[in-house]
Amino acid sequence: IRRQRQMCIRDRPIDYILLEFLFGVQGAIVGGGLGFYATYWTLSFIQPCPPAQPERRACELGTTLISLIIGPNLGIPPGATFLGVALAGALVGVQGNLLLAFAGSIVGTLVGIAVAGNWVIEPTDFSLVVNPVTMAALGATIGYNIGATVLQSEEFAPTYRVVLFEKRF
Repeated sequence: IRRQRQMCIRDRPIDYILLEFLFGVQGAIVGGGLGFYATYWTLSFIQPCPPAQPERRACELGTTLISLIIGPNLGIPPGATFLGVALAGALVGVQGNLLLAFAGSIVGTLVGIAVAGNWVIEPTDFSLVVNPVTMAALGATIGYNIGATVLQSEEFAPTYRVVLFEKRF
């Protein structure tokens, strides 16, 4: 009876969906930060701010605001979200659809931009939940799990080993 019961219990890709989503959110946050700094450095290189103090502050503020609007929303976050979801799936042995995960992260980012608007500068309760970061992670997670399978080998079975005492002769 015990053997039959173990054979019936199998992991499904949906068992790891929360882990994949959370890794995707972390990837989007890191990607958003990288997007902000990449946009800021690019704008600063293309159009350097004047050295005079009042004009420099206004220029730096403008560059920062543009970077806050563009950086966390476009470019790097969808790719970083896709990598986070794929990494989580690989860690637990889920073989998912990488192409749909990447497409889902792009579509999710665009939906988040359309729904949340300028969520970075004027956040609302709704935009803190539905924004390009969370929507990209959701899209990548859904795309990754379409047609996904879980490896059922011993290699991915969780094993724990605790050594209390070890004596060698």
